[in-house]
Amino acid sequence: METNTEAILFLNALVSNMDIGVISYDMEGYVTLINSKAVEFLGINEKAGKLIDKEVLTLFDIPELLTEIESGLSKSRRNFHIKDVLYNERHLIIDGKKLLDGMLLSITDITENVLAKDEATQSLLLGQEMERRRLAKEIHDGVGPNMSALKLQIDAIKRKAKSDTIISGLEEINVAISDIASDIRQISHDLMPSSLIDFGVITALSNFAKKISDASEIEVHFQSNITDGLLSKEYELNIFRIIQELVNNAVKHSQCANIEISIRQDQESINILVQDDGVGMDASISGGGIGLYNIQTRVESLQGDMDIASQFGVGVTIHISLPTDLLDQNK
Repeated sequence: METNTEAILFLNALVSNMDIGVISYDMEGYVTLINSKAVEFLGINEKAGKLIDKEVLTLFDIPELLTEIESGLSKSRRNFHIKDVLYNERHLIIDGKKLLDGMLLSITDITENVLAKDEATQSLLLGQEMERRRLAKEIHDGVGPNMSALKLQIDAIKRKAKSDTIISGLEEINVAISDIASDIRQISHDLMPSSLIDFGVITALSNFAKKISDASEIEVHFQSNITDGLLSKEYELNIFRIIQELVNNAVKHSQCANIEISIRQDQESINILVQDDGVGMDASISGGGIGLYNIQTRVESLQGDMDIASQFGVGVTIHISLPTDLLDQNK
């Protein structure tokens, strides 16, 4: 017993300065070794030395890890890898390795890497939005007025023309110019809706839903308990693009008659729900095309979660949850 105690003290001293958390436990589920990093990462309110001989299952509440430990204690042990668990406000990677008479857990804190990746993604998305805004302004301020000037020039020529054939031809050109100008205005609006800039995401989404309903046979219903101006412009842009992409996907592929859009905010999260009554899809298929990939990228950059529920013939329901503690609500 004394020899075992000395070995444990030696191992504790060996791993105490490691940058990763270390926990070992025996086949009865009792802790035989734990270092201070593991205590820190798991948010345990006791010193490492006092946790020896404690039941490992009582130290934390990580469902994936508890399942692995319980399975190993009751059945045959196996090595395991748990990727990016959010626990105690930290992003952790947890590996389990078999020992002769127990298991060894190594816990790596990757929070800084995750936040840096999210920040880089947000910077990229912000750059894309700035380019959209620049293009929208160029179209609105440059191409639009030039088309109007061209139309005035044709009107002036038409007034001087004496041939009915020429006048008729010029009128057809004017109609074509009007159609092109309308398309240009629509492109400019799609790139950066003015209502999003002037009023906020709720007004922009309400207008977006009405536009889809007016232009198609699909009824789009929108509801929200959020007031314009509560979120930063950056998050409003992300939310708008996420819902815009989801609705456009439904319009193109679902063959639905109705689309429901809901944004609800509670104390912990902003919950986005987009639901259609179309033909459905196989929700188990990974990837889902560029549209869903772009949505997933935005959701992950906001450290949110996305869940897709669907069956063929009963439509698609997509739920997205964005944590409010990461949202900058200062204008």
